[in-house]
Amino acid sequence: PPSKVCLCKDFTGAAPCECCAAVPLVDPFRGAVPFRSPAPPAVPPPPSGEFDLLVIGSGVSTAVPMLGHVLRRECKGQATAIRRSDNLTVCEEALQNPLSRNRRHNVSVLLRYSPPDGGPPGLVMVDAGKTMRQAVMESFPKIGADTVQALLVTHGHADAMMGIDDLRDLQRLEHVFDDAGGFEGYRPSQGSGPLKVVSNRDTLQRIRETYPYLCKEPELVRPGVMMRRTLWLEMQQLEDDDSSFTLAGLPVRSFPVWHGGTYVSLGFAFGTKAGGRGHPLVYISDVKEVPPQTMSWLEGVAEAGIDVLMVDALSREGHSTHFSLDDALNFIRRLRPKRALLVGIASCEVGDHDEVNEELAALMASEGLDVQLAHDGMLLPPLPASE
Repeated sequence: PPSKVCLCKDFTGAAPCECCAAVPLVDPFRGAVPFRSPAPPAVPPPPSGEFDLLVIGSGVSTAVPMLGHVLRRECKGQATAIRRSDNLTVCEEALQNPLSRNRRHNVSVLLRYSPPDGGPPGLVMVDAGKTMRQAVMESFPKIGADTVQALLVTHGHADAMMGIDDLRDLQRLEHVFDDAGGFEGYRPSQGSGPLKVVSNRDTLQRIRETYPYLCKEPELVRPGVMMRRTLWLEMQQLEDDDSSFTLAGLPVRSFPVWHGGTYVSLGFAFGTKAGGRGHPLVYISDVKEVPPQTMSWLEGVAEAGIDVLMVDALSREGHSTHFSLDDALNFIRRLRPKRALLVGIASCEVGDHDEVNEELAALMASEGLDVQLAHDGMLLPPLPASE
């Protein structure tokens, strides 16, 4: 019979937990067998006026395990790729272990904000890359999410925008029938509207070029009823790379960083504190260099106190378009947040998740820095949206 395993990401016991014990896997000799998805209780929304963050993906553009490393075993030659515990490469362990924290989808996060009026939580996604579909299926059940109201896009590369078409499945639509019971088309349900896609001019232009069929008015059978089930989106162009705005009730500040040369990728600061001078959460997923004006602003934010800083750290060695691990640590030393999490990680080029986190934990004793690698499915504790 098929094996029984625990599918809970944070489970550490030797036997399957109660919610996963009855979940059958695919039998290699008989093909697919009936699958019952585990349904552990979803983590409830944050308290009123607060927001939390779910890590949808924490990895590099190729995702991990890397295709070439698996097929050609190329990461064998990298010292950081070999796990001390079992001598497997990081990509091998990620391939073999479905619960591995070395498995990393394209970098992406979901912000969940509970408004003070007691209304339903606002859900804002940052980036929808090539692996978005699988990443969402794995991470959203943790918080019971099944939709988003807005998408922030950092830049126009494939790992940030090539999953946009699949966001149609996160849009709540209902079937519409005529008086005789014949099917007519689709319309938004439960009071939902278009998905807001927010970025700067250049990135929105790249999205229009890639998805021309999404960036025009939908074909209507009649007013309010769409002929096809396509993503209904609304482009919102930022006035400037440095802009302050609100999405789904959550205060957001965008700012530019350089993702190789002077190519702009946007960072985002969420929430406000210290009378608007500070932000509890700062997120920078793709960066090689921080422009002087942005760095000056970030240092001002740091004076007011950053609770969580999430920043790019692709590899141990230098790279032309991303921070290395040392680059990220030096950046963290300048801003000194209460907590720092590293994203955009090429696991085999940084090292095994647990082993690297043991290494980074020493920074707390030596420098007072709380730094760890993020992992897919990680849920951060709630933060106040304003102070």
